[in-house]
Amino acid sequence: MRILVVQNSRTAPIGLVGEALADNGAALVTVAANEGEAIPALDGYAGLVVLGGPQDAWNDAQGPHFPVVMETIRAFTEADRPVMGICLGAQLAARAYGARVYRHEVAELGIHGVTLNERAADDPVLGGLGPELKLAQWHYDTFEFPEGAVPLAHSAACGRQAFRLGRATYGFQFHPEATGEIVRGWASRFGEEARERNRGLLDGLDAALDAHLPAAETFTRTITRRWLDLAAP
Repeated sequence: MRILVVQNSRTAPIGLVGEALADNGAALVTVAANEGEAIPALDGYAGLVVLGGPQDAWNDAQGPHFPVVMETIRAFTEADRPVMGICLGAQLAARAYGARVYRHEVAELGIHGVTLNERAADDPVLGGLGPELKLAQWHYDTFEFPEGAVPLAHSAACGRQAFRLGRATYGFQFHPEATGEIVRGWASRFGEEARERNRGLLDGLDAALDAHLPAAETFTRTITRRWLDLAAP
């Protein structure tokens, strides 16, 4: 199966999700949409992954390609082909179906707790996992759930961490794809002004990554395999 991957920044690659997809027999076709590469039609693709990035999902001046990304999300959803939106991708999935995306009161950076909701218990991707997880986060914005979405997860700081829309469109505010290298790369590009504004959020980052990423990787490989199963003929 071929999976279309929409990349919104070179700093936010597909990471562990890509490894898990490849390990389960998927072929990835990655489009750098933020660099002007055209997003192809859904013909020939079994599923869609929309990755994160530093842009604000509600600001098309930062992402002139966002309208086409949202059209693509709707096309895959309406064709009943699975979608996985990660961070910015989740926000664009919410916005694609009319939900508000906006700046959150607090940032979530580093490793944070995520709690799966009761509705996640019988979800085909998240069922039987959690309920308490420690996962990578890196976001300043949040979103409302689209009409008809099933809420699946929340955190202490952010009530909207995961949702499912229809049979197989998923939005994950957290970063299942993130490796230690990816997260440390985000931290290394953190400017002094941002560090001052978010003082304390990255304290103990290295220790948290070492402590929690092995379990997070197992979680990622499980949900990615299950998500890919939704694309199987």
